[in-house]
Amino acid sequence: MDVKRTFRNLLIFIIFMTVVIAAVSAVLFNYVPRDEAFKAFRHAARDVMASADSDIVVVYPPLSAAKDPLKFKADADDEVYRMTYVWNYDGSGQSYRAEIPADRLAYYRAKTHERPDYQQYALSDYDRDIIRRFAAAFQENGRRHKYTDDEIAMNIITFAYTLPYTDDTETTGFEDYPRYPVETLVEGGDCEDRAILISALLYELGMENIIIQLENHAAVGLKDSGNYTGQYYEYGGARYYYAEVSGSGQTIGVIPPTVNQTLVALHPVVKVPSFLTDIRQYAAGTSAGGPLYKIQGTLKNDGPGEGKNISVRIVTTLSSADPKVPAPADKIISIGDIPEDYSADIESVVIVSHGSGMVDILVEGDNFETFSAGGFHFNF
Repeated sequence: MDVKRTFRNLLIFIIFMTVVIAAVSAVLFNYVPRDEAFKAFRHAARDVMASADSDIVVVYPPLSAAKDPLKFKADADDEVYRMTYVWNYDGSGQSYRAEIPADRLAYYRAKTHERPDYQQYALSDYDRDIIRRFAAAFQENGRRHKYTDDEIAMNIITFAYTLPYTDDTETTGFEDYPRYPVETLVEGGDCEDRAILISALLYELGMENIIIQLENHAAVGLKDSGNYTGQYYEYGGARYYYAEVSGSGQTIGVIPPTVNQTLVALHPVVKVPSFLTDIRQYAAGTSAGGPLYKIQGTLKNDGPGEGKNISVRIVTTLSSADPKVPAPADKIISIGDIPEDYSADIESVVIVSHGSGMVDILVEGDNFETFSAGGFHFNF
């Protein structure tokens, strides 16, 4: 038995090293693109490791040692958009210069723009350095002019008025195309794009706000500071006063008469990542304890922010079975943290009892609500 185990482990090691060498060589000599080489290596490694009958968890792209992955690394030769913004607030000329890396704009252009939860766009992880610098400039300017927090917020809103207004249909071909802040800073945008950018800047300054989605319009809600009056929306037990984003000279708490006030949604600006899942199951034979199923698939963090302490719980519920046979205990596949836009491949084998019942596949974590990623019925 020991000889067989040693031979098997040696064979696994040889295959694993062959895959590593092939993947590295492919990248170094440009046989295949880096991402494709890593994908091939990842799947080959998973298949090799699966022979050991243990749970497989592979997070990719590879995580940095710091656990705060630098998806983008600055380089002196990188192309940048050099933007200059000029506007007036409270009779004072304001200006800001920003350098926005072209790869960052390309990254956000390539992401999905179909999500209805606008906070996803405001809180994405990979434009934080750009947004934080801009927000810090507003704060420093506010100190210099002795602005209150309310006045700093109004200065941010006034800045957004000056950005070019662009129609989604004319610029993208889509009827509704919410933009990430980086896109709006370079390209301009419409009402929801300005609201998303304003919300992102306020969030970085610790100013609580919501995004107000109305029928054919969007605005920002500023949390009651004791200094606002007028029209507001209640969310989470607090008042958020309406702030118009599409015209100058507006007053906090006043909804312009031209705006359709039919409320569609209030979007709290809180990081709660969501996930795209593709998890399948296959019959994998039998064992002394009962039939075997292989659970295999991918879990992708669509953001915003890192998913914390993630696990997949496999729950078996029996509807009929031998009363002498206990129901299988829940099986937990521990994954750990998954950064925004990263994925985890999982693979596990579960035993179901002889009889009939249901297997539920649940995804759990510290900073999002548990959700179902699938399941299946069995009858043996």
